[in-house]
Amino acid sequence: MITECPNCNKAVSVAKYGLTRCPKCGALVFIGDPIKNERNSVVESAPKEREESSREEAAVDENLKKIKVVFKKIKLMTDSGTPWDLVSKIGFADAFFLTTKEVLFMPEQFFYKMKSCRKPSFFPLYGLIAALAASLFQIFWALRFFQTAFPDLASFKEALSSLGEATLPLLKDEAAVKAVFDMMNPEPSMLFFQIVLSPFMAIVFTAFILHTGSTLLGSNTRLVHFYRMSGFIMATGLFNIVPVIGNLVSFVWRSVLVYKGGKVLNGFDEKRARIYLVFYVFMQILFIGLGMV
Repeated sequence: MITECPNCNKAVSVAKYGLTRCPKCGALVFIGDPIKNERNSVVESAPKEREESSREEAAVDENLKKIKVVFKKIKLMTDSGTPWDLVSKIGFADAFFLTTKEVLFMPEQFFYKMKSCRKPSFFPLYGLIAALAASLFQIFWALRFFQTAFPDLASFKEALSSLGEATLPLLKDEAAVKAVFDMMNPEPSMLFFQIVLSPFMAIVFTAFILHTGSTLLGSNTRLVHFYRMSGFIMATGLFNIVPVIGNLVSFVWRSVLVYKGGKVLNGFDEKRARIYLVFYVFMQILFIGLGMV
């Protein structure tokens, strides 16, 4: 008899009613008796269709797995703070690279994650490493330029005398001139002590400035956030690898980070964020001036 395959909808010739395999698509179908008003139905789809269906299901499962992984990473990054806070999970190299990248180029996002960290570290190792690198570059170039320009004490005195009245009052004293020259030609032990101590001093002084400015402007943000912020913004010290220009870029970029970080951590509006920035720059210049004196 001639009937229609319910799977491929094509006319087929079957010997009898009941279960049969379609000669065209290969599906196992039930051919109903029209006298009993039975309908044709698919019992098992064709092998090719089953294979395609399996592939589609596998693709859906794979996509679901990828989506779950992405959501897991997003949750991990937002709940656990900055990339550096995940150093034990993602590794030192990735944590350092991602932290540096986010601090320098995505500061607002970074400071938001830093503030939302559930278990913040008080003194991030990242800051010490970045500050140490900055200190090394800065000291290296300063000593190199000074020692190249003034190979001995006599040449330094001669250069100061040529300035006349423009010379700083303190440098008109013989002992002060000798002290400055010795400072720029330090003993190895003194140089090592200076390099090791500088990162701690830089982070502590910066945290003090940031916290003081925050308090004066009415914020009650916890001190731990300013130590963390102070440590992370030391990433700008990596620009110090380039002499003179690198120092200037580092200072300007760090000031930008203080402005953006102040808005996020303290919840400042534009006006207070600008005042916060001015306070930071003023205090930094003051500390630099006192250091020179």
